[in-house]
Amino acid sequence: MARMKAGLAVIEALRAEGVEYTFGIVGTTTNTIVTEMCGRSDIHFVDTRHEEGAAFMAYGYARASGKPTVCITTSGPGTINLITGIALAYKGRAPVMVIAGDVPREHIDRDGAQAFDLVNIFKPVTNLARQVTKTERIPELIHDAFRMALSGKRGPVMLDIPRDLLEGQSLDGEPSSPQTYRDVNGRPPGDPQAIQRAVALLAQAQRPLLLAGGGVVDSEAGTEAVALAEMLDMALVPAYGHNDAVPNSHRLFIGTPGRRGSGETAEAIHRADVILALGTRLNQGTTFWDNSVINPQTRIVQVNIDSQEIGRNYPVAVGITGDAKAVAQQLLDALRHALPQGRPNAAWRAEIEKLAARRQARLQTELALTGDPLMPQRVFPELRKALPRDCMVTLDAGVAPGLSYDRLNFEVPRTFFNYSGHGGLGMGYCVGLGTKLGRPDRPAVSIQGDGGFLYTSQEINTAVRKRISLVSIVLNNRCHGAEKYQQQRFFDKRYVGVDLDNPRFDRLAEVYGARGFYVTRPDEIADTVTTALAVDGPSVIEIPVTEYFPPAAPTPGGAGGH
Repeated sequence: MARMKAGLAVIEALRAEGVEYTFGIVGTTTNTIVTEMCGRSDIHFVDTRHEEGAAFMAYGYARASGKPTVCITTSGPGTINLITGIALAYKGRAPVMVIAGDVPREHIDRDGAQAFDLVNIFKPVTNLARQVTKTERIPELIHDAFRMALSGKRGPVMLDIPRDLLEGQSLDGEPSSPQTYRDVNGRPPGDPQAIQRAVALLAQAQRPLLLAGGGVVDSEAGTEAVALAEMLDMALVPAYGHNDAVPNSHRLFIGTPGRRGSGETAEAIHRADVILALGTRLNQGTTFWDNSVINPQTRIVQVNIDSQEIGRNYPVAVGITGDAKAVAQQLLDALRHALPQGRPNAAWRAEIEKLAARRQARLQTELALTGDPLMPQRVFPELRKALPRDCMVTLDAGVAPGLSYDRLNFEVPRTFFNYSGHGGLGMGYCVGLGTKLGRPDRPAVSIQGDGGFLYTSQEINTAVRKRISLVSIVLNNRCHGAEKYQQQRFFDKRYVGVDLDNPRFDRLAEVYGARGFYVTRPDEIADTVTTALAVDGPSVIEIPVTEYFPPAAPTPGGAGGH
């Protein structure tokens, strides 16, 4: 039986799972692994300038491609620096594996240099965190990790491998095929009796609404979701943060819910008598966890692959545990049997179209906004002109990027990426880089404010070295907008730590070797974005904008939108 070095065994196990990119920074404990990628074309190591950037890029790659990826980092702070990005992967259900090269076993529990309990540090933000105790178990535990990362509710995993188990060690055997240790095609369907109860409820609904969540994107169930909506004239609404779950140009689409969504959408949700919550947790971002959006009388059919999410935030009329695509197909089949011609609903359809038209009219008025610097809302009509249909857009946290939720259109799944309820400022640029590596055939743009951009702007160097063609748009309002608004409204304008003094971001990009653009007028934006998208390599567009303090969250009766 063939023998191979332990580091090579790690790489071959990753290749068996189709891993193409690994991310991280080299270290003495992981050289036995990363050097096995030298000269190979089937797997690459993307060396970043900070481990946090590596984790964010891995998240973007996994979400854009739908495939697993890996961070490889060294002992102590090298791995601990991943934690913010891995927490994002946990919130965003991304299959990112952490392989941490740890100190030798004889240094563990003796307060050795760079010795920390990494496993327990990562347990709260991973589906699995485990330490390898024998070299011979490395392949087995990698298999376990992939099983946990890719089954059911996807998420990150972590393996801690002490240095002495990697150095000078070898093991027998060839890498196993994933088919031998996990279900590679699993799409668990829903309980047939629950399907029938859901169909009976949907067939009688007068104002049905389909709320499409992240599970629709994960399982590629957009086609089935649209077909369900069309059968019953259901209002079509993506859950907060999942604008790409359904095509935004569809005649039944209204807009996005949530604090940064539209009041028209909130009104539709509140009016609905039956909600099909497909692949969504009905989380805080969508519903505020109270009755201001979802009416207490509304009957809810909730579908989620994680049974613990069923009825967790709202009582349900029917709960169905299963894959969104599989369950949607079951519902379609049952509805077609019960209602061969569908169930047209002209009255509700007219209400949907009226709400959608009201939203579009509201957004159209923003073309008249004037000012120097620009109002940030004025940027988005110009972006809509320039962004290609399949363009991947990553939004950082913050007020200015958050205006995108109600103002950009998405037609293709896996083209919208954000902080997934994590809320970590600075993720936008690196996640955008990862999306471009995950789908190099698609254009990629990130949108961030000035505060968030400087969190991780050192990764412009990574983008230049790896020739990653991401267009980064920096909306520079020279402040931390949300916090300044709070200090203005609730703390008598006692401003502390909210006003920023920045470099010129276009010139900063040029120092790193990227292209830089500086735009001050609305009529320059679309052409500049088009030019930047054609650049072979990274570019940064700075757009100075004025401070903007959003109104209160949209409510069912109000115009909403910020």
